[in-house]
Amino acid sequence: MTAQRIGAGNVRAAAVLGVEDIQERPLGADVTQSLAKVPGVQVSSGDARGGSFSFELYLRGLNKEQVGLTLDGIPTGDARFNGGSPPQRFIESSNISRINVSQSAGDIGAPSRFALGGFVDFITADPRDNLGVTVEAGVGSDNFYRGYVRLDTGELLPGLTSYLSYSHQENDIWAGPRSRHSRRDHIEFKAVQDLADGGFIKFRAAYNDQRDNDFNIISLAEFKSDPRNDRALDALTGIPALDLDYGGALGGTRKDFLAYINTRFYLADDVSFSINPYYQQLRGESSRYQDRQRRLTGEDPYAVLGYNALGGAIRPALVTTRNSNIVGGPADMRLTPRDADRMGVTGEFQFKDFLPGNTLRVGGWWENAKASETRNFYPILNSAQSIAIDRADLAYVEYDRRSTIDTSMLYVQDQFDIIPDMLRLDAGLTWFNVAYRARSPLEYRQLVRFDQSSGINPKIGIGFRPVKGLEIFAGYAQNFAGIPEDAFLGSNSAINPRDLVPIETENMDAGVRFTADHIALSLQGYYTRLKNNIGTVPTSITGVDPDEIIRGNVTTRAANIAGTKSKGIEATAILDYDWVNFYLSYSYQDARHDDPAVGSAARLELASVGVIGGARVRDIPTNSLFGQVEIKPFEGASLQLSGRYVGRRVGAHLIQPTTNREMGVEYLPSYTVVGLNASYGFGDTGPFKELKLQFNVDNLFNEKYVGAVTSSTATLPDFGLAGTGTVPTLDRYFIGAPRTVTASLRARF
Repeated sequence: MTAQRIGAGNVRAAAVLGVEDIQERPLGADVTQSLAKVPGVQVSSGDARGGSFSFELYLRGLNKEQVGLTLDGIPTGDARFNGGSPPQRFIESSNISRINVSQSAGDIGAPSRFALGGFVDFITADPRDNLGVTVEAGVGSDNFYRGYVRLDTGELLPGLTSYLSYSHQENDIWAGPRSRHSRRDHIEFKAVQDLADGGFIKFRAAYNDQRDNDFNIISLAEFKSDPRNDRALDALTGIPALDLDYGGALGGTRKDFLAYINTRFYLADDVSFSINPYYQQLRGESSRYQDRQRRLTGEDPYAVLGYNALGGAIRPALVTTRNSNIVGGPADMRLTPRDADRMGVTGEFQFKDFLPGNTLRVGGWWENAKASETRNFYPILNSAQSIAIDRADLAYVEYDRRSTIDTSMLYVQDQFDIIPDMLRLDAGLTWFNVAYRARSPLEYRQLVRFDQSSGINPKIGIGFRPVKGLEIFAGYAQNFAGIPEDAFLGSNSAINPRDLVPIETENMDAGVRFTADHIALSLQGYYTRLKNNIGTVPTSITGVDPDEIIRGNVTTRAANIAGTKSKGIEATAILDYDWVNFYLSYSYQDARHDDPAVGSAARLELASVGVIGGARVRDIPTNSLFGQVEIKPFEGASLQLSGRYVGRRVGAHLIQPTTNREMGVEYLPSYTVVGLNASYGFGDTGPFKELKLQFNVDNLFNEKYVGAVTSSTATLPDFGLAGTGTVPTLDRYFIGAPRTVTASLRARF
């Protein structure tokens, strides 16, 4: 297991987190938090146990929308908070057996358009062979409580096992406990039929019902003034101008469902076939308080009178009523429903020894993804008393955007043992075709319809084992992502396919590993070139209230924002003994935007979307470190102390919005957070088996720090620098969670 944790046997950079790594976190905590141990990976959220809007993930300088995320090899899709499908919505951490991390993008067959520089695959546990019930309970800071129960049926028929689990957890949002709360109900079912020849059929379904208020974003000056305050009000004042930041109106609801089948069939001893169909559904909405009321003239809030010569929608007059500074003034609740349906299938033929020492893989992936986003405005009935609305009184629908994206991928790979157990070559090719369809009849008449192909993308990896325990590896890969879904759903303008060049990457890495009985060491370096990044930016910011831009109440367009170059070094050291263990990982990252010549058109285009050419990419620390020591003083007892250091990093590129003048960058200070985990396994006690008590303290020394840079304002110029301004003010940052205590108990009977 020690060797596996650093990816031994792979011809690319890789790591594996096992059950022990996952269960170091409080039971029920967001499973993505375990990834903080892996070098090159940076993960954060506003709450120590997880978060939705505040969830940010980076891998080798690429963000969560540029990293492939899969569950048992099934793509979970876009990881955006609004309208996306972050993988933790389909996962109960207590049902995960391991997490496979490929920092490199050289893996063939990873079914994701987002795997531009690596991927993460969460592997669920299979049902147990014996009948039994597992229960978990947790309590902690911020009125946290959690209950979990799992029924394993044992073997129902020869080779057939299954389990059903349910969990419920709630907590207050620590930055606003009177107005903000989080609630999650989660159900999972899994059945496995083992076949006599070693094949299998696995069915899994997950349903997640989540309602939460999340964290507000703040400026660096606000953080320095009060590092425990995210500026969201914890109580209504009754004055709309102040209640814009009321925490109880900041959040959303989501219902997520995912079902899939994993299979493997043997057509002959050395020939196998797998087919893996899946279906995913999202139904959700987000909310935001508005300090005015909007109503479309007439009785139809969807009304369109016609279209102008350019195809833009002509709508009835929009009547806006505003008196923000009086008690009970007019106010709206803006609700944004977001629905998504994805269905697809992956499949692969594998031929072992079709030529001596060769393993050939031939496969593909197809997916149909439909999504919609609607923006609705409802009058608040009495803003002096509450945020209640009458859903029968829909006053104005700003837009109704819909997109369909069909993705096809084919791949082939030959794994060739040039010298058995010494020299191995993996060589493969992938090809993508993506077909886009989008429309927004409340904004424009045109039906957007086009497709893009990747061409042939090569992927090569080579591994060399000169002596036992020593591995040297290197790889190269080209990857394709096309145009992200948010370019259609987040933009007011019809996309002309000639205006957007698809996102692509080139990746190179090399490294060395050494493993022995109780030790594992790895050192690897990488270079990633991302081309043609795409973002959604305001169409115009002249004369526009910055708060309206931040709240999304302005016209936008999708635009290429050049690319980035990332290079770095990653190192891991593991010592694993019976009574003491050490884990240390270090990352050096240099991620920078392209650097066009000063004064060039390309440079000005970057500045117009809030990027300074040649500057470091936001939120990527140059140096980061994770360390952990575990002591087992006697049987069943464990005491762990861990620390995570995140070095100085860029928080914002400061640009005057009216002149595009580059003012420099805003840096975030480094920080170190320490965690404590103490547990004792009682073993089989009375009617219980595997009885275990666990105690976690996150941020043991109550460090005050900026946890992450939000992606929602990442490409906006700073309005505090408009005109003759000299002080940046734009909200960009999530504050980190304070000391958080959680106690957990697990038992089986």
